Amino acid sequence: MKTQTITLALLLMKTVSFAQTNLLDEFPAMMKARNADPINWLHTHTTPDMTFIAGHDGSLQNKDWMMGLLKSQKSHQTEITNLKVHQAGDLAVATGISTITIVALDGGKTSTYKDAFTYTLRWMKEGLDSVPKWMMTNIHHTKIEYK
Repeated sequence: MKTQTITLALLLMKTVSFAQTNLLDEFPAMMKARNADPINWLHTHTTPDMTFIAGHDGSLQNKDWMMGLLKSQKSHQTEITNLKVHQAGDLAVATGISTITIVALDGGKTSTYKDAFTYTLRWMKEGLDSVPKWMMTNIHHTKIEYK
């Protein structure tokens, strides 16, 4: 009986640790949080080794580069359309069109960047004490139109 109880407890713990949300359902709230506070969102929803392929020149960048870019902006708003999500276990790929409107730090220039995107995400804990959540591991943008 003791062995059966331990086995059942281990199975339940394993099930709980891998339970995740449906990314397609959660994605709009994630993007709303990103629009509300892009810098904090980058800290809390991307992995430390996150990579970014820039739409304007195809360069491979990292999280520090993205942080510097966001800090150079007064505001940053993203609208997502044509969203498709493919999810298997703790891994998901989201694709679609993002239209990003950026206001320069001095408030003088507003730019709009329309890109096709592919985001790779993992359902994981950020630290030992954190709760699991969807974390972006890779971001790839391809230029459609820039104004």
